[in-house]
Amino acid sequence: MSLSKILDRARGWIRSRTLHFQHRTWQLEVRGRDGLDRLVENGDRFILCFWHGKYVPILPAMRGIDGCVFTSATRNGDIIARIVSDFGLSCTQIPDRGGVKSLRLMEAALSEVQAAGIAVDGPLGPYHLVKYGAVRLASRLGFLLVPVSVDARTKYVLKKRWDLLEIPYPFTRVCLVIGEPMAVPAFLGPEGISSFCSELGHALESLDARAAELVREN
Repeated sequence: MSLSKILDRARGWIRSRTLHFQHRTWQLEVRGRDGLDRLVENGDRFILCFWHGKYVPILPAMRGIDGCVFTSATRNGDIIARIVSDFGLSCTQIPDRGGVKSLRLMEAALSEVQAAGIAVDGPLGPYHLVKYGAVRLASRLGFLLVPVSVDARTKYVLKKRWDLLEIPYPFTRVCLVIGEPMAVPAFLGPEGISSFCSELGHALESLDARAAELVREN
């Protein structure tokens, strides 16, 4: 194993342990978890959709779900994969701008799980612009899309990153909001996919505002 791989694994382990500690200290409130639990109990297949910059507090909320998370086949993706595995989830790494190859890898991974998590504006942005991947997969495979957002009363924002990654501080109030499942029509064409991406983006922005409102309540 190369030195870079060893270092990446070490970074992943450190970040994972840090996130486990932070998660245990958060004053976490989850809205809409009952609806998600019903999907699990009914055997419905779904994709949790969120912004790339909010993945840190969302990963712990997926614990206990038979699902996978998609990340990029990069060094940073290797670190995220380690964090994901520590929360009991599988991880599929896909090449950036992989086109059809990436889509096939994601389809293969989804065939083996009930649920998945996708940062819909990732892995490279633009910021808060929903890309076609999640909608195309849901349309082809019959998955529901479940928008999710989160906010923290106090947090560190990495302003130099394209995604403005948000990391809640320890012991802060964190509110996670799970939206209503969205059924995607089968075999949508490019125009239909584009329209549904806009609809999903609006749903996420609405949940962003709701999470920000909840987290500031007394």
